[in-house]
Amino acid sequence: MENVHTLVLRSVYRDSAFLMRLSSSAREASGADQVSALMGTPGNKDLLAASGLLTAAAAEAGPNDLVVSIVAAPDRLAAARKAVEERLTPTAATATPLARQQAKSLGQALRVQPGTNLAIISTAGDYAKFEAAQALAAGLDVLLYSDNIAVPDEVALKGLAREKGRLLMGPDCGTALFQGVPLGFANNVRRGTVGLVASSGTGIQEVSCLLDRCGLGISYAYGTGRRDFFDAVGGVTAAAALERLRDDDDTKAILVIAQAPGEETRRRMAEVYKTLGKPVLTRYIGVDDARLRNSDRDGVQHVGTLLDLVLGAVRLLAPALDTGDLFLPNAPPPAPRRGFLRGVFSGGTLCQEAAQEALPRLRRDVYSNVPIPGTKPLPARAASVSHTFVDMGGDEFTVGHPHPMLFPEEKMERITAELYDPDTAVVLTDLVLGYGTCREQAKLLVRALDKASSMTGGRCRDCLVVASVTGTDADTPSRSEEMAILREAGVVVLGNTVMAARHAAQALAGVVDG
Repeated sequence: MENVHTLVLRSVYRDSAFLMRLSSSAREASGADQVSALMGTPGNKDLLAASGLLTAAAAEAGPNDLVVSIVAAPDRLAAARKAVEERLTPTAATATPLARQQAKSLGQALRVQPGTNLAIISTAGDYAKFEAAQALAAGLDVLLYSDNIAVPDEVALKGLAREKGRLLMGPDCGTALFQGVPLGFANNVRRGTVGLVASSGTGIQEVSCLLDRCGLGISYAYGTGRRDFFDAVGGVTAAAALERLRDDDDTKAILVIAQAPGEETRRRMAEVYKTLGKPVLTRYIGVDDARLRNSDRDGVQHVGTLLDLVLGAVRLLAPALDTGDLFLPNAPPPAPRRGFLRGVFSGGTLCQEAAQEALPRLRRDVYSNVPIPGTKPLPARAASVSHTFVDMGGDEFTVGHPHPMLFPEEKMERITAELYDPDTAVVLTDLVLGYGTCREQAKLLVRALDKASSMTGGRCRDCLVVASVTGTDADTPSRSEEMAILREAGVVVLGNTVMAARHAAQALAGVVDG
């Protein structure tokens, strides 16, 4: 505790997205070992205690107080405090008109900015449900970034949204696109005729970027939150979003991405699809049902990968388009290796896609911290065993810490640890670019590789490192720029997640003891 310095700002509120950015940027700017900014709720204080950061001052903070915990060497402490204070105090040049007028409630914000039709909510889960209910009652659509909201509360909020004719995207929704306007984690993609409904933010990003590379664009992309397709929720947001796409003249085809959809919800969605009058393609992740794949019933085609989803959309809307760029850059077959494949990912969907593609080619058991048919559960935060696929965006890594797309340091530390392990033969990872994400992911990955090389005396350079980069050349940094940095460092960069996983597993295919 003696190395932890605590700042408590009484009656100062900032939402979780702001605090994650503050924590990561203040740490990077000052060179502190750790900066953690949280509201002083009981749940957050439990997190501080579990992390060894709960000082007496933090323990006395109330739920409306902002607590900043700093771990830094004495010569960096002042810089860390200054970095935090600068980020908490907007200047006249950087403050928005709304911030300068200091709206203290949704009602005040609507008076300051009349005509608003969407609220983005990222408060702590205990409070988010109340803010979401107020926004829906005021006639707004809601993108609910917050998580840790109980299923009964989610069901009640979505019932209210349905009653009001509004859309509740979330909880735990981080990505959407409205007429070319990105919300949350999203990419600079062209507008077009493809509508997306997805329980996965990285799924939206991967598909929208691959479509962009083919020359197709997005009309609307609606995130639903990962539980919307569970039977306990019943696809309420998905159904409402599909109705909007049905009524949108610009939308000519609809793509649906669902993580582990329940059987009853799948039946309900099948009935909704029949009413749309537009072609529908689905990717049901985690459904081990071969009968669904490549089937085409009532105008609905179920496919087995996100790449197949994109190729299917091209066949439907613009079969003359060249899809060759989806498979570039390519790489020659890798030399066979003995050892294990270790996948380290920014999000659950890309982790699942990669594992599904690699599984048939791997011998020995495969472990993961996300539910993937054919894998065994990896205990929370456990070191890898055998072949392992880890979602670093999982709750065990992100509760109280920034998401790896915002602040990928813990993800890079995991990659270094995998390369240090002499049993590792192949490391497979992803870089997800776009609005809201860290802008130096490629450089940080190269730094992780160099660190592992130094730790192992160069031994880890024998490992194959494979990456996919989700993004476009209109993003900042661009996909091409990040790929060039990785290739110069010896990383094999493939055109999409499926191809990267296939290449990584190919290095171990047929190796009995690998």
